[in-house]
Amino acid sequence: MSEARPERPRQLERLWAVPVVLGAAAAVITSWGAPLAVALIMVALLPWAAEQARRPLPEWLFAVLAIAPVVAATVVVDLNAAMFLVTSALSQLVGRRSSRRRIAATAVVGVVAPFVPVLAGWSFNVGGVYFAIGNLLAIVVGVLLAHTRSLAADLRAADARLAVARAQEERTRLARDVHDLVAHSLTVVVLQIGGARRILRTDGDAAEAALSQAELVCRESLDGVREVVGLLRTDGDDALQPQSLDHLVETYRVAGVPIDLDLRTDLDTLPIIARSTLARVVQEALANAARYRSPGSAIDVVVQRDRDVVVGRVTNDRPRTPQAPSTGGYGLPGLREQVEGAGGGIESGPVGDRWVVECRLPIDAPRPAAVSS
Repeated sequence: MSEARPERPRQLERLWAVPVVLGAAAAVITSWGAPLAVALIMVALLPWAAEQARRPLPEWLFAVLAIAPVVAATVVVDLNAAMFLVTSALSQLVGRRSSRRRIAATAVVGVVAPFVPVLAGWSFNVGGVYFAIGNLLAIVVGVLLAHTRSLAADLRAADARLAVARAQEERTRLARDVHDLVAHSLTVVVLQIGGARRILRTDGDAAEAALSQAELVCRESLDGVREVVGLLRTDGDDALQPQSLDHLVETYRVAGVPIDLDLRTDLDTLPIIARSTLARVVQEALANAARYRSPGSAIDVVVQRDRDVVVGRVTNDRPRTPQAPSTGGYGLPGLREQVEGAGGGIESGPVGDRWVVECRLPIDAPRPAAVSS
């Protein structure tokens, strides 16, 4: 719940944590007699803890905190398992963005870091050679991860373009159906009214029958147009012109529901897929929160940008009864598929004494071009 990188799955974050925790534990054990080294290792774990808490630090700060204390610890107690923290940090930094300059910088750090204890006066340790090679291999893994993420972003962008193309194709088909329906019906109505006008004075019964038939055709045509327009409004207009969150929140406020809306990013700059999906998630979450919230409690809505991910979070007091998704067409289970189809993720559940619905959507997909009618 990113500088230029797609959202990383929670499973991958947990995978990063495995070598970090094991390396830190081994380093603490081997450095137990040196409290300063143990303290430095604990400092090096702070940026990883921030990653696990989904509050990532700026990359320069992550690099400094994840690498410098570890190198300092090896100066205090000589080379040890703490170097695995440097290996993991280098791999993740390159995995976020694999520019040539970053690869070169991390390679230099990866080769030099294991030999810093030697420069500080410790005797040469052949383990430094193994760690240097391991650091270079970790950088290669990071490059592969970065390329994988780039390909995933391209696939999401292609999916977004295909979704827009499918929507346009469907609207074109519906527009053709409306044209055929209206053209046929109006032709019949014109003929019936014209005939009734001509025989109105000579045959009133026949004129009345013609007008009745014209009325019937009009009603049938109106029902058909309403049905098709309803499809257009559901599958077309809402996706291209998502409801304003300000307007959505105001409707609840007018109904007496206190809502605190905090928009920390400009929604107009988001791709149309992200905007429409976010609006539907917030709409469903507000409906559930308004239904199950404790009387008099406020609902908090926060929308913010986390690098190239937009995060929408709706929070309310945890109800006494379980909060179930609504049975409407946009229930949370149904929205999950839509959100995941847009490359994002949605989570809902209790956090302490609050109920939280959080949606995360990538915003690196290109904005669809306007299609002329």
